[in-house]
Amino acid sequence: MVSSLFAPYGQSLNQGLREGERIMTRCPHNFSVGSRYVVSNTLSRLKSRGLIARSGSKKKAVWRITKPGRQHFKAKFLDESALPPDDGKIRLVVFDVPEKERGKRDWLRTRLLTCEYSPFQKSVWMGTRPFPKELLDELRSRGLSRYVHVVGLDGLAGVRRV
Repeated sequence: MVSSLFAPYGQSLNQGLREGERIMTRCPHNFSVGSRYVVSNTLSRLKSRGLIARSGSKKKAVWRITKPGRQHFKAKFLDESALPPDDGKIRLVVFDVPEKERGKRDWLRTRLLTCEYSPFQKSVWMGTRPFPKELLDELRSRGLSRYVHVVGLDGLAGVRRV
């Protein structure tokens, strides 16, 4: 779905959705038949918030990200070029953010995805890239450092705290 938002100018939503479906067939997740409705609802919500705009008729609609949308998505995701290089060391991120701070927990999951970490369990994620300094600073400023623990694995035998 996200790829359809970043489609080249002139590419229709249907073309973007077909590209998304092509990507999803390679994806291990099981997407339901209702995915089109989810995409439609998401696009409608983004449009009502002014983050995207549609031009053209419904059948040949072309969606584009608005200037406020670019700022919103840029603020939501880390710049991938600022990520430290993959060093091959396995890291586990274990977190237990309280339910009343659900927004912060969702924010953390988004950041972990951006850092190319993958979920091992719901609150246990695994990756091979060190955290960027900006992310560590943001964890502290949001008050999440006490809920997040990063553990580095050296081979199969040793575990060390990062």
